[in-house]
Amino acid sequence: MQFKNPEILYFLFLLLIPVIIHLFQLRRFKKTAFTNVVFLERVVQNTRKSNTLKKWLILFTRLCALAGLILAFAQPFIPETGAALQEQETVLFIDNSFSMQAQGDKGTLLNEVKQDLLANLPKGKTLTLATWDNQSKDFDPAKDRSVLQDLDYTSATLSQENLMLQLKSLFSKDRTKNKRLILVSDFQDLQPEKKPDSGSLNLYNVILKPIDYSNIALDSLSSELESTGMKFRVWLSATTPLENQVPVSVYNGDQLLTKATANFNNSDTTSVYFSLETQNQIAGKLSIEDPNLNYDNQFYFAAGAPRPLKVLAISNTDSDFISRLYRSPDYELTIVQSAELDYSLLADQNLIVLNELSNIPAALINQLKSHTAQGGTLILIPAADARSEIYTPLLGAYGFLPFGEKNTTAQRITSINYDHPLYQNVFSGRTSNLQSHILQSYFPLTGTGSILGLENGAVFLAESNGLYVFTGALNAGNSNFINGQLIVPTFDKIAVEALKSPRLYYTFGDNATYEIEATLPEDAVLVLENKGDQIIPLQQKRGSKITISETPGLDKAGVYALKHKNDTLALVAYNYNRLESALQEQNFEEHELYDEVGSLINELQEASNLNLLSKWFVIFALFAFLSEMLILKFFK
Repeated sequence: MQFKNPEILYFLFLLLIPVIIHLFQLRRFKKTAFTNVVFLERVVQNTRKSNTLKKWLILFTRLCALAGLILAFAQPFIPETGAALQEQETVLFIDNSFSMQAQGDKGTLLNEVKQDLLANLPKGKTLTLATWDNQSKDFDPAKDRSVLQDLDYTSATLSQENLMLQLKSLFSKDRTKNKRLILVSDFQDLQPEKKPDSGSLNLYNVILKPIDYSNIALDSLSSELESTGMKFRVWLSATTPLENQVPVSVYNGDQLLTKATANFNNSDTTSVYFSLETQNQIAGKLSIEDPNLNYDNQFYFAAGAPRPLKVLAISNTDSDFISRLYRSPDYELTIVQSAELDYSLLADQNLIVLNELSNIPAALINQLKSHTAQGGTLILIPAADARSEIYTPLLGAYGFLPFGEKNTTAQRITSINYDHPLYQNVFSGRTSNLQSHILQSYFPLTGTGSILGLENGAVFLAESNGLYVFTGALNAGNSNFINGQLIVPTFDKIAVEALKSPRLYYTFGDNATYEIEATLPEDAVLVLENKGDQIIPLQQKRGSKITISETPGLDKAGVYALKHKNDTLALVAYNYNRLESALQEQNFEEHELYDEVGSLINELQEASNLNLLSKWFVIFALFAFLSEMLILKFFK
């Protein structure tokens, strides 16, 4: 037996007081003989013995009562386990990712956790409550009920390794404490943690299982231009093959535009088409009905009549391949002879192509530098019969070394720098089968990284500060590059780099970087607005081009208006990642798992109980007082 308040035991010395008083009351008296009462001698002796016994019994009961009260205040206990004697430190992690929207026996899995914890968390004890997106230290179940009740779903998740590092950092460094980490999750994107072999950390995994693992999700969206608008293809996915049909509703804001029906035909994926006229911008939303998960039942997109990208080709030779590459309606192409060039055209272009010019005036170079400084892009294609030095001023202005003397040995184009931004996410695989691309002559270029290279290691395409340089002419007499497989993706990606217009939609977690063109004051600040909420994204202004990049704090799916004051410059759609849509039944036989967090809390509470004995000592003291009363009343 141990005591919670052992210092109270010093009051046991108070038991000496009634003993001393009793001894004074029992002091011996001197006998004096008295006539005529000799016959009462035996009766007097018997009565005196009875009184002495009564007083000893009263002393004993009083000592027992006082000792019982003192021991009760000292709070004696017998620990249930060895851990009960240690100070407890608990971190409770609740998975509030989107997969916790799945339905359990009493509602969504997350709501079941809330109800269990509110009913079973011990009052008067604090812990650390952690979720994917928040931590609440010194959480008191009695005072902080609203924190648990207001817990909502989040898309902000971490890798398991980073999550465990974050949770372990919430514990103190005191090794004498009994540390308990409780993980409550459906373990769709997590794995149960195994208990460490050593250390003071105890791990407990609580797995929550939905009543149904089937789920349908709006997965992705693609589009293509038509003569009267845009045609869209919606992809849907299911966790298991289905035979039923799923209606898909298409909205512009809250206005229903059209409906379509997707038929799975005993498959787990399907798609459906619909067309929209896009003369005006559309704040699009796709919607389906599915009771299992709600977050993937809506899919947002922003569409409208696309602004054609402006391309200016300055050429002294046949530019038919440029006309075929940059066709309307995606591009607004202008082709002029160098002698007829109006310099006022340059300021309004996104992409400028210098195709086999035999002379580049200094005034033109200055205008081109201003064009790229404002965010524009430039392509240089040298003429096969030109002298290399005519391109030196332009190359030097962009950080290139001069061309070397022309090499007339035919070379094949054999290497691609797949890691360059120009070719990222362009090819499904990496191939070296480029033997069909041949260059008859080229100008050697050194001191720069190669995007496309020749078989002898020389550069065929390079880039610096917004200038893309081909080292050889692309006409049919010098190369078959314009008829090969690389011409379209190369020129198309260069054009896209000239103006990264907002895509149809973005997914949280991706690099959502895009550009718009607008003539605004230098100190202008753009905001993303959705239903009255405003967020200021990271933005960089270069001339009339404004680049929008990472947006801290943006975590709610929807269509946002990119605005300057009251003017809407563009609509941008953001969607949640669909990784958690594929619900799967998990099997973790090698782990010790709990089915309910409430039962685990009760088990841990019982293990930490001290089995207090105070009430028994209080009962003993009351019994002693009662005994004293009975002795005083009935003992003669």
